[in-house]
Amino acid sequence: MELRELSPEQMTEIYNRYMMTDFPQDELKPLDRILYMIKTGLCCAYGLYDDEKDGGELRGYATFIVPDGLRYGLLDYLAVLKEYRGTGVGHVFFDLVGSTLSVRYPVLEGFFIESEDVAYAADESERRIREKRISFYVQNGCLQTALGSRLFGVTYSILRYDFGGSADAAVPTKVMAPIDDLDAVYREMFPKHHYEQNVALWENIEKHSRS
Repeated sequence: MELRELSPEQMTEIYNRYMMTDFPQDELKPLDRILYMIKTGLCCAYGLYDDEKDGGELRGYATFIVPDGLRYGLLDYLAVLKEYRGTGVGHVFFDLVGSTLSVRYPVLEGFFIESEDVAYAADESERRIREKRISFYVQNGCLQTALGSRLFGVTYSILRYDFGGSADAAVPTKVMAPIDDLDAVYREMFPKHHYEQNVALWENIEKHSRS
């Protein structure tokens, strides 16, 4: 398989065909917003394709927020097509993503991942779903960090993925992460009034004055 950068036309097709059902409506940015961020260079989008067939067939897709000059961006959306879930496609994505993004962003060392905080699950069923999601990321080399965020009322645990691996990977406790990089990502993602009213970011349980 291979990761290929998506054109605006391909992104539009994926959004209409897959993203509108793969993600809850309250988590999905408007297509116009995603395309605008791609046009301005703030966002990039990739499709994971099977390279064994002519032209390749789409297996999954991802979008990233990567402001200029940061060591860490943000994995904004990641999904495997429904018929290929549980077949190892997600693992292939993490095998390929570091070498792929490093070509385009030489300064980039990795990216953050937001995963809904287990402690705020509405019930046991939701709790298991959130634990499974975090477990998937950890199994693929992501590290749980001491960062947390609250965006528009939803609380997230923050993970970190390092392209070159991390010496922290063997440490079972939560690791430190560059909070200023994540703050810069949020400032670029949201208009100033939304950032000030709807974004909170903290580290080691102690909330910073960013909300």
